[in-house]
Order: sequence, then structure tokens, then C-alpha cells
Amino acid sequence: MSADAKRVFLNYDQQELDRAYDQSVWAPQMAQLEADDGLASAAVRKIMPPLTKQYGPAGSDVIDVFVPEGARAAPILVFIHGGAWTRNTREDASYPAPTFVGRGAAYLAPDFGSLKTVRLPQMVESCRAAVAWTIRNAGSFGGDPGRVFLAGHSSGAHLAACVLTTDWTAHGLPRDAVKGGFLVSGMYDLHPVLLSSRREYLHVTPEEVVEFSPIRHLDRISCPIGIASGDGDSPEFARQSDVFARALEGMGRLASRTVAVDANHFQVPGRLAQPDTDVSRAAFRLMGI
Repeated sequence: MSADAKRVFLNYDQQELDRAYDQSVWAPQMAQLEADDGLASAAVRKIMPPLTKQYGPAGSDVIDVFVPEGARAAPILVFIHGGAWTRNTREDASYPAPTFVGRGAAYLAPDFGSLKTVRLPQMVESCRAAVAWTIRNAGSFGGDPGRVFLAGHSSGAHLAACVLTTDWTAHGLPRDAVKGGFLVSGMYDLHPVLLSSRREYLHVTPEEVVEFSPIRHLDRISCPIGIASGDGDSPEFARQSDVFARALEGMGRLASRTVAVDANHFQVPGRLAQPDTDVSRAAFRLMGI
């Protein structure tokens, strides 16, 4: 920061903070990496077509279900895709399915709208509804309703973390309805995000900043959570992962802290598609598979 620049957050001036939340600065090949995920997902969907189910009333309230053949009481991972709350769909998040199905688990990926069509609170509610549907309907596709886990990447990790603060008893489900979370390169405090250039498309009220900042609701978290990020993540995504991990550790809820080596923001979730990486092994340990 130059001597005459004004600090906006911590030691960042405005330009530095904007850069710290702009993944394209730290991963210039961002568009190609996201396209590669889409291509890999299309190949998976061709080889092992998912069941696609409606979990809510909106047209976007659909969820893909990948299950092992002849599954009975299989553990379940629900994966919330990323894309700055504005890009990608469930069809771009199929690429980890073979890894989890190969370990005997069901892998589910929902759609939930985007900031282009709905506001952030509705996206969170849709993700909650997708998880609640999964728990209530697990038996219909060979899953175990008592072993449901939640994961997400980037903005999807933020949404997943919000879901992990849910009072499930208010939804007619057990308090420990979700048995664990695995959050990859996410944002857990919206305050600095809204100070960055992301405020141009993320429009939330001051009350919503508090409500949808999971680190401010640690008392609502009732399950172990694994935190992963990449050594090539942007500074703020790395810092947010570290801060949230330390907070979880302090309350006895941190299951693991993984920093993927030689991986930028868009390469870390790809490690879930490989069964022998630090990232996938941390997820397997969390799920007990």
C-alpha cells in the first residue's frame, strides 16, 4: 500500500482489496479451468447419468443424484457449486461424482438460482431446502438419512457454511441432521467482501451481512467441519479460510485444515475428483468412507 493510500480493510487500500477478491488476478486461466470442469462434468454425466429430482417449487429447484449401483444406506455428500453466486449450475459440478460413488457414497449436486435471478437470502433458503429434501428422501435412492454431509466451493462454500448454521429443528429435522461439512476456498464473513468491488453485484442489507456471515454464528454450528484452500488462492480467500478454521478449532469443531499444494482457487475442488489427494482424503475421513 502506498503511503498516501487510504486503508479500507486491514492493511488493504481499495485497489489491493479489490484484487484480493478478484480471482482472475491470481488465476489468469480462470475461464479455461471453469470450462474444463464443465467438460469433465459432461463426460461424467454421459457415462453415469444422474437421477434429477425436484426438491422445491421453483424451476431451478432441482438436484442431481449419483448413487452406487444397488446402494443401500449409503452415506451422502451434497455439493454446492461455486461461481461468485452468479455462474455455473449443478451440471458443472458432476466431476467429483465418480470418486465418491466409487467409495460407496451418494453424490448430490443441486441448482439454487443465482444473483442474476434471485437475492442471496433465497439462494441460502434453496440450499437449505435441497439438504432437507435429501434427508427426507434419502431412502428413495439408497442413501442413509443419518449420514448426510455438506460440501461447497468458493461462493458455494459460503452458501454451504450458511446452511451449516441452520436450526434444523425448525424444519422438523434433528438438530444434527447434517453430520459434517467440507468447505473449499470459501468466504465466511461478508463484511470485507462488501467493501471490495464485489459490492457491485452482491446487494445485501446490513442485517443480511450479519445473518449470512457464518463466522458470526459459531454457536449455531453443531457438526465437525473440514476447511480446504489452495496455496495459490487469492489473499482474502486464504485469510478467510484460515480465520474460520482457527475459530472452528477453538470451539472443537475443526475436522481438518488442508492447503492444497500447487493449486489456485479453481484447481482445489478438482482434487476431489482424484481419490488420492490430500483434499479428497480429508473429505473421506470426514465422511468415514
